[in-house]
Amino acid sequence: MRTRTPAALAIVGALALAACGSDTNSTDPASSPATTEAMADDEMTDTTDAMSDDEMTDDEMTDDEMTDDEMSDDEMTDDEMGDDMSDEEMAAAEGDIVVIAAGRDDLTTLVAAVEAAGLAGTLAGDGPFTIFAPNNAAFEAYLGEMGLTVEDALADTTFLSTLLQGHVVEAADDSSMVAGMVDNPFVSIAGTELPVTVDGDTITIGGANIVEADIFATNGVIHVIDTVLAP
Repeated sequence: MRTRTPAALAIVGALALAACGSDTNSTDPASSPATTEAMADDEMTDTTDAMSDDEMTDDEMTDDEMTDDEMSDDEMTDDEMGDDMSDEEMAAAEGDIVVIAAGRDDLTTLVAAVEAAGLAGTLAGDGPFTIFAPNNAAFEAYLGEMGLTVEDALADTTFLSTLLQGHVVEAADDSSMVAGMVDNPFVSIAGTELPVTVDGDTITIGGANIVEADIFATNGVIHVIDTVLAP
């Protein structure tokens, strides 16, 4: 039998250790990428979850913003309805303010004054307007107090223009809206204030009683009054 020498045994041992070291080194790189991939997967999952949460938050904010916009639209619609008469009422009218007034027997003096003052084009425009229209009896009483005839008044266009503008408001307010202005006087296009009072069914504007309300035109509304609103 051949016996191994100590030197041979040492060489064999060294080779065995080298082989073990080689196996160990070849295993570590394989395990390291697996660990890295697992960590990357976890990070991607966390990031995706975080992004999803952010996106949901953004969607919720968008929903809230849409809700706010819708509320704003509703509020604007309510305000518009509160300030002016409805589109249906204006659409049902058969002409503008001048046309409607010209068709009434009790407003002939007013119409003549509007035409003489050169305001017919304005009051036939888009508006909207509210006109507190003195009837013929109101004009007769006022001119009598002033010592003027109708012809005298129609000849003084500057006087007529100032007088008539004090009866017009740039809005289309029906009687219920006028009644709601008790604590907030109207301001005419002449710049004069027209305070409102209400006593039962009687609405008074600038000291004149509304004797017939809510005569609708395509560009506003007429309220017939029993007194001329002096400037």
